[in-house]
Amino acid sequence: MRCGTLGLSALPASAVLTALMAGTLSGLTGCQSYERKPLDLGATRSAWLTRSPGDPSIREFAATLDRAEGDSKAQGFDPSDGLSLAEAEAVTLVFNPDLRQARLEANVTRATAAHAGLWQDPVLGVDLERIVSGAGGANPWVAGSTIGITIPISGRLEAEKARAGADLAAELDRVAAKEWATRSALRELWVEWSAARVRAEVAEELIARLRDVASLADRQEQAGSMTRVDARLFRVELAGREADLIAATARVKELELQLRAMLGLAPQTALTLVPTVTFAARTTSIDELRSLLDSSNPELAAVRAEYEVAEQSLRTEVRKQYPDLTIGPGYGTDQGDKRVLLGLSLPIPLWNRNQQGVAQASAQREVARGRFETTYEHLSSKLAIALTRFEAGKAQRALVESSVVPLADEQEADVRRVAALGRVDPLLLLESLKTQYAAKVRLVEAKASESIGAVRLDELIGPPIPKPPQPTAPASPTTTPAHSAIER
Repeated sequence: MRCGTLGLSALPASAVLTALMAGTLSGLTGCQSYERKPLDLGATRSAWLTRSPGDPSIREFAATLDRAEGDSKAQGFDPSDGLSLAEAEAVTLVFNPDLRQARLEANVTRATAAHAGLWQDPVLGVDLERIVSGAGGANPWVAGSTIGITIPISGRLEAEKARAGADLAAELDRVAAKEWATRSALRELWVEWSAARVRAEVAEELIARLRDVASLADRQEQAGSMTRVDARLFRVELAGREADLIAATARVKELELQLRAMLGLAPQTALTLVPTVTFAARTTSIDELRSLLDSSNPELAAVRAEYEVAEQSLRTEVRKQYPDLTIGPGYGTDQGDKRVLLGLSLPIPLWNRNQQGVAQASAQREVARGRFETTYEHLSSKLAIALTRFEAGKAQRALVESSVVPLADEQEADVRRVAALGRVDPLLLLESLKTQYAAKVRLVEAKASESIGAVRLDELIGPPIPKPPQPTAPASPTTTPAHSAIER
């Protein structure tokens, strides 16, 4: 509830002060009251611990997100069989703590826009004068009361509404940019965690093979066909790999906890993450990439919206140069004579003319223009760099996949064939195992590098925009800002 408007009717002079106090009190009764709302750590902890990706709200939002982005290949949201990367993105958009905080902060701008451009409250004034000498007569009091109302003839209020609306649109675009950046960060972290998990699995396979080879080396040492120094090499290699596996396993767990934090879920939440090292780029054509960067990049959309705020701010400051009319109707008495009063007030834009406000807003508009231009230049440069890195990662992955891994596998197979004939050389077998392990790890890293390059390309071109359905009748074009996914 908002404060009410004070009114004034014709009152006797002796009751003017009483009317002022009564009118003020009646107006205050329409004001909003304050109610304390203390923090509750227990409720906060409980809400965090009970949060789950299986909440119906997540399922509904995932379906809405698929429709909004035109994902015809979506298989439906079902975290019961493990949370995939695509499903995790929907969970992140809803539960991620940074995004939740950004939306709460956007509500401040929303509240400002909802109450922008309101008329100023009327001003109730009372003048009392007592004649202490001369012909005061039986009623020596001169009293008058007025109510001042400002009529916004300058157009300032409409400009303030437009500026508040532009500010809200810009804030929502900033939230949308943060959402997209968070999704991209989740994808990159997901690929990194998946690659670390695969490397740990490959290390486990190597250790199992090394144990067999180390046992063989021990038998040959006992038989006298291998020196103690050579046999110790296998034990040292095995111990070193086991130590590396401990570090690799801890790294996988750490990355998984980081993923859970990004998802907004507690570490102990029952959840199975489905690893994937592969992420495909939507397009690698430089012309398409540049076109999508221009039209869909959320960061560019946000600075474009900020420029519109600067435009509306300048418009508002320009309108403030022009005066608003203030009228003051009232009622008074003079020595028992009743009088009707009317006051008019109109500032003259002669010296101030809000020159400082206009100059500052004009300079801020140029700052916003420069921010838009430099942002575009930075994004275009980042696009070229990201494409170069992606193509290098793709070429490296193809080479490792087609040459390095097959050669390592062939070498290991040859060693096995020689061993099957009874001519076992543990040192040669050890080297072949290490070579094969290095080739597998190199392939995982090459795939991860290519996928991260694709993620960064995808981040720069922005979220996919589905083609709108063809209208049955001609429709006038409209422009919709790239607002938050939650807003959509």
